[in-house]
Amino acid sequence: MKKSLLGAILVFALIITPIDTRAASTCSYKEQAELNEIANNVKANYEIVDIYDGMTLNFENGTGIAEEIESYIKGFKISILNITDDIYVTVKNDYNSEVQTFYKKDTRDGIASFESKITDVLVNYQIEVHSNKYTCIGEVYSKTQLKTPIFNPYSDLEICKNNSSFYYCQQFIPSENISSNEFYERIDKLNSESGKKEREEEEKQSLIDKIKEFYKKNKIMIHTVIIVVIISGVATTVILIKKRRSRVL
Repeated sequence: MKKSLLGAILVFALIITPIDTRAASTCSYKEQAELNEIANNVKANYEIVDIYDGMTLNFENGTGIAEEIESYIKGFKISILNITDDIYVTVKNDYNSEVQTFYKKDTRDGIASFESKITDVLVNYQIEVHSNKYTCIGEVYSKTQLKTPIFNPYSDLEICKNNSSFYYCQQFIPSENISSNEFYERIDKLNSESGKKEREEEEKQSLIDKIKEFYKKNKIMIHTVIIVVIISGVATTVILIKKRRSRVL
């Protein structure tokens, strides 16, 4: 009974205890600290760009004769910054099995860049920084994740021109898209809410305009009433003060 209990405890301990599968580094602690500092300085980003997609025929040039022109599509330029001679970088993604490797010689001023036309799905890139010096060449010193967004086909709809601030009218979104039914339900709700706010604003403005118009038409009468009220107030105050003084005397 005790042996089985001890065995269960050991199995449980193995399950919950993280295991470091990386072998001990062949570099010294000082060298590892130096490489860690260099690796932690490596950053990654992306920007939306127009990517050349070959030649196509243009029939809308007004001449009636098709002409061959360059075709471009929206995609991403992914950049990895601060690559030095002491390191190299590998890039993998969860879309295909492609692995790209960048050394300092492959960069421009320490920046490695590549383009991606994958815009129909979300893509996660895993960027690993490896040592390229000392005796620990090839060891991984940092890992960075970069996710590119997905093209949103709803952004091309006419209804999105008047609802450009709506999340699902953005050209690229960093999450999975919604069904067309849900899209129209949400945008209808948005429009009804904004319509209600507009009506409320119009009613407020209408009330203000009416007050201004009333004042404009009855300005003399209003000023006369105000003056009469002020004079009456002052006269009343003076009379009360005199009565109090006469009582004291």
